[in-house]
Amino acid sequence: MTDFISKELQNLSETDLKRNLREFIPDGSALRGTIDGRRVVNFSSNSYLGLDSHPALKKAAITALEKWPVGASASRLITGTGPWVRELEEKTAAWKKREAALYFGSGYLANIGIITALADRDTDLFLDRFNHASIVDGAILSRARLHRYAHNDTKEIERLLARSTAARKIVVTDTIFSMDGDIAPMPEIVDLCERYGALLVVDEAHASGVFGKSGAGIMELYGLTGKAFLEMGTFSKALGVSGAYVAGDRKTIEYLVNRARSFIYTTATPPMVCAACASALDIVSSPEGEDLRERLRNHRSALRAIVPTAMTQIIPIIVGDTDATVRRSEDLRDKGLLVMPIRPPTVPQGTARLRISLSAGHSPEEVAMLCALLRSFS
Repeated sequence: MTDFISKELQNLSETDLKRNLREFIPDGSALRGTIDGRRVVNFSSNSYLGLDSHPALKKAAITALEKWPVGASASRLITGTGPWVRELEEKTAAWKKREAALYFGSGYLANIGIITALADRDTDLFLDRFNHASIVDGAILSRARLHRYAHNDTKEIERLLARSTAARKIVVTDTIFSMDGDIAPMPEIVDLCERYGALLVVDEAHASGVFGKSGAGIMELYGLTGKAFLEMGTFSKALGVSGAYVAGDRKTIEYLVNRARSFIYTTATPPMVCAACASALDIVSSPEGEDLRERLRNHRSALRAIVPTAMTQIIPIIVGDTDATVRRSEDLRDKGLLVMPIRPPTVPQGTARLRISLSAGHSPEEVAMLCALLRSFS
């Protein structure tokens, strides 16, 4: 009865697509540590500002741990809503300049909950073909009519919206795409949604903390604050902790409390995690946060000498062949740099890549070493 599992694992191994869990032991920070007995600088982490080891976040978590229980004990609608999460949501809403915000246990849970709560069989959903898997899965679970447009193709978005006769139309897009590191044309997408009466939901997971005057993301950077119906983002990347938020008008947030199943049926997040998230928000919206973003921009400028198209802190080096990509990753690891290979089905066939994630926590010397090794490949 389980022969199919053995066959699938064998097939994955033979095509260099089998993934294995490997122990990474951080050396105080997620940006440096030991893997397979070798010390490495981690260029695959999503800790874009290096906040995962920031003393202020640790202090906030310790203070909350001493004051509150270790866990939240139940879902938010039972007994799991404490002052720690209320404070975080109020701070998040103020940061995003929206009426209200809601905390989810992860970005995946947030996207699943948002989309399934908003869309039904009579809804037309419009998704970028490069959207994150959590958006795609939410769309499938919603049972809405799904329309996937070519990556960042605003002309195709307009054609699809113009043909739609659905009473409810929803466009969902990442603002920064996790595997390509490019930015969605948000001004044009906002305009199309307004012209064709579509709701816009944006995923700022890889932009939160990194872009905008206060680090609120791409919508803030482009002067589009409040133009999306809902804005989702994570606390687990640039903000260095765990979980996700969705921000919007108060009525819609109240609706999600009542209809987002991934919120309703999940045990609430521990108080110490919420406290660390709140501390991270204080940092990213402060002058220290802008200093960190400037440091990250400088690192990106250094990489542009090798990858001129680099737009964000996520920089893909497209190799194409899966086996060759794995070998290059292993070569870099042997030289002390962790740059993980990204293979199908995460990316399309023939586009296997090394995905570089820069962080303000990297030193200029570490970035220079990365640049030198990448040049040796060309």
